[in-house]
Amino acid sequence: MTAVRTGYGPIINDTSGRATTLRQIGGTGVAFWKQLAYGAHLEGAWNTVEHVTLTAGASIGEHLHDRTEEIYYIVAGQATMRMNGVDFPVGAGDLITTPIGARHAIENDSGEDMAFYVTEVFPGEGPPARPRHLGLHHAMAEAPGYRDAPLPLRVAAVDLTEPFTGPWHRFARIEVPPGARTGDYALDQCTEVVFVVSGQAAVVVEGQTFTGGAGFCAAFPAGAERRVENISARRPLCLISTEVRVP
Repeated sequence: MTAVRTGYGPIINDTSGRATTLRQIGGTGVAFWKQLAYGAHLEGAWNTVEHVTLTAGASIGEHLHDRTEEIYYIVAGQATMRMNGVDFPVGAGDLITTPIGARHAIENDSGEDMAFYVTEVFPGEGPPARPRHLGLHHAMAEAPGYRDAPLPLRVAAVDLTEPFTGPWHRFARIEVPPGARTGDYALDQCTEVVFVVSGQAAVVVEGQTFTGGAGFCAAFPAGAERRVENISARRPLCLISTEVRVP
């Protein structure tokens, strides 16, 4: 284990206490918005980590990403995404990358609420890559030894160094079997934010245990040792993890 190198500490949050926004960024209808972690409280070039729910028929207006690079992970439901003037459908389990200089919007044209997870990171140098749209639920595979887990977890991991110029590292969708857990692990070169998509989790960090269901979120500074447990004996735990390299 490597000792935490700075004064940054873990952050624990969830999606309760959401704000209600009307016509978000020039869109239509009603959205529910929650900032899960403020970038200044995370070591590295993070700007924000958020969760957004679009009610049926609502949209987020088209806007230019001229300051940050961004990912959307669709947590639940379906919508239509517009990226640089091209419309395409997105649904639960999809990851969408928005490089610096891209313009995008999203519309919930289904009859039900939809939700997505957002991370923004400040860019680096170099030309922007093309946006990417990846269906991670189709890419899940057993990953023995992932996060030092005693039993194999199912994982779909994406290298984020390719579609971005900023210090992104990796995004992963992780399934922990009932009653299973990760090992005690630390990421020496990255800050990590973990979000519960479904199931019941316990996070053990700095001698404390925090629990939560869907919408639970935990941020870990580089070098912090932690463990994530599935505290359900019946249902798998589905997590997403975002890693950003620290200076």
